[in-house]
Amino acid sequence: MSKAGELVKGFRTRTVPRERTALAIWFWEIDRVLLSLIVALMAIGLVAVAAASPVAAIDRSTADIAVNPLIYFYRQLMWVMIGLPIMLIISMLPRLQARRLAIFLCAFFFLMLLFVPLLGSTVNGARRWIDLPGFRFQPSEFLKPAYVVTLAWLLSLRTKEQNLPVIQLTGALTLLISAVLMRQPDFGQTVIFMACWGALLLLSGLEMRWIAMLGGAGLAGLVAVYMFYENGRQRINDFLGIGVQMDA
Repeated sequence: MSKAGELVKGFRTRTVPRERTALAIWFWEIDRVLLSLIVALMAIGLVAVAAASPVAAIDRSTADIAVNPLIYFYRQLMWVMIGLPIMLIISMLPRLQARRLAIFLCAFFFLMLLFVPLLGSTVNGARRWIDLPGFRFQPSEFLKPAYVVTLAWLLSLRTKEQNLPVIQLTGALTLLISAVLMRQPDFGQTVIFMACWGALLLLSGLEMRWIAMLGGAGLAGLVAVYMFYENGRQRINDFLGIGVQMDA
């Protein structure tokens, strides 16, 4: 064997794991760059919350009650410590089980989203949360990751059968979710869901002419929202800084 061949063999011996346990397979197959970026975003979020927490605590404090300056940082840290292990555990699931879990969670939290008008609590004029004993959650936040995985699976079916109406089905689901969100009202979440659907359509290989048509329909929808939907008009003005300029 040549010297080059010996080097290649030695490299493979050092890099390919001999154990084929579930943990070893996960370690060698996980996208470590993506995982590193997620952890980095979590760290940046913690720093941002730590910086903003004292100001928010002062606003919440009264003459009788002093709010801990780092209370929001501690809460964020608690959710990171809960969410990170859950993310790692789910990433270890086989693809079939992960897909089934996503579909189940998508159906469950979509039903929770439908129940928000009946069971939800109103905060700052919006009814977006469901209160449980000692816990308040926003169904749309939990719905987003399950929605993305479910739609990705549905759109992947086009590679097996071109005649399946998966684009129409995913579009109808997205429009239904958007309609429920806009009634809360929650225009920001609506835009996120619509943007996720558009990105998934683009990644699925949809023809550019259809992407262009959907983009035009989206712009027309934004114009209609600005004209007839107060919450959307306010969010757009805040995003563009129009309200700040007018007050100045």
